Amino acid sequence: MDYNDISNKIVELCGGNNNISSVTHCSTRLRLFIKDKSKVNTDKIQELKPVIGVVFSGDELQIVLAQNLIPIYDEVSKSFKEYSDNNKDTKETESSSKNEKSNDEDQKAVTRIFNKIIGFVSAAVTPMIPGLVAGGMLKVFLLLITLASSSFESSQTYTMLSMLADVPFYFMPIFVAYGASTKLGGTPLYSMAVAAALVYPDFMTAVADGTSLSIAGMSVTLVEYSSTLLPALLISIFAYYCEKFLVKIIPGIIRPVLVGMLTISIAYILGVTVIGPLGELAGSQVVHVFLWSSENLGPFAVGILAACMPWLVMTGMHHAVTPFMVQAIANPGYDVLFRPAYLLHNMAEGGACLGVALRAKDKALKAECFSLAVGCILAGVTEPAIYGINLRLKRPMYGVMAGGFLGGIVAAIMGATAYIYGYSTILAIPIFEHTIIAIVTAIITTIITSCVVTIILGFKEELVLK
Repeated sequence: MDYNDISNKIVELCGGNNNISSVTHCSTRLRLFIKDKSKVNTDKIQELKPVIGVVFSGDELQIVLAQNLIPIYDEVSKSFKEYSDNNKDTKETESSSKNEKSNDEDQKAVTRIFNKIIGFVSAAVTPMIPGLVAGGMLKVFLLLITLASSSFESSQTYTMLSMLADVPFYFMPIFVAYGASTKLGGTPLYSMAVAAALVYPDFMTAVADGTSLSIAGMSVTLVEYSSTLLPALLISIFAYYCEKFLVKIIPGIIRPVLVGMLTISIAYILGVTVIGPLGELAGSQVVHVFLWSSENLGPFAVGILAACMPWLVMTGMHHAVTPFMVQAIANPGYDVLFRPAYLLHNMAEGGACLGVALRAKDKALKAECFSLAVGCILAGVTEPAIYGINLRLKRPMYGVMAGGFLGGIVAAIMGATAYIYGYSTILAIPIFEHTIIAIVTAIITTIITSCVVTIILGFKEELVLK
């Protein structure tokens, strides 16, 4: 497969590099932020051989590529970077034309703003997700080893690997700053430096000891910023506009010397006194709202979220709540809503594929569905199942929703609770610690329900046999 040729076709069908504002990816999708959606030919992109699905979420074009993602992303990213490096001077012109276009769509202002916020948060969070998954799964395997051999927990190997597993979560503000500043078009190291200062050892010690601190005559609010998202996100936005303003007012001859110094200094001063504390407060309140819903809506909260997950995944909206799932693991230290729902959705997609495989007559379709079911259940990769089978056959999606809903209710009733951030696969069952029985029961319920409902409702095989 010629990945360079495929990437060139994707860029061309997106309206060229000049119609792309940033490039990123998650575990299965190439994510391109588009300036003018009318220039994108989604039908032609869908026809490209390695493409499984294409969907717009606000201004973000998501192209599902599964196992072909990384090589294609590398080529697209390389092409976009070369274009950006050679066309830096055109950014202001493009920005002004975009503003003119938005003025013609005032009636859709609220929707547009909401989509931009979701797109921005998604772009900021997406780059760090592989690291979070890696750290979470390392914690899972360390837990499994200690269950098999309790003496391993006292070894230096365990201690060192445990520290490594904590890194993606502890230093999450730095990773968030990178994603946010990259999306905005600022200098990543400026916001990353300020975010790193939030978790600097001396500052963290002062916070832990309750030491009174001040900077530039202003009192510093003592906040533990490790494993937080919103403070770094807001600081990155401020640092971007601060840098942009300083570039305009500082003469070119001294600009390289002063812009960076002033940007990180101003962003840090306001970050530890105003922006950071507000971000931490807002983030914790959002988490508590979700926890409140799970406590007051009873078992239906998990069931409803699990049933809605296939549609959230297709629109990319599931990444908008990922930060709060991570923060819930950090404070209050557990997750009774997001991780159970995410995991059960993957099981439901796999169960629906099993249902298709058991009822289908075509041998090739049977084999494909069994393979996709394994991918959903063991690997936690659902896009090929969603776009390749369940959505195309339509009725299996009802099985997915039914399985997720019923499994979510069972999980909530039995108290399934995640205590570690892990991937949504049965290999991550240990993250539920003493509630493993609850999540296992919910998984079995989900798979059986989605499988049976899919078999009962049936489907038209010709929709995928082309």
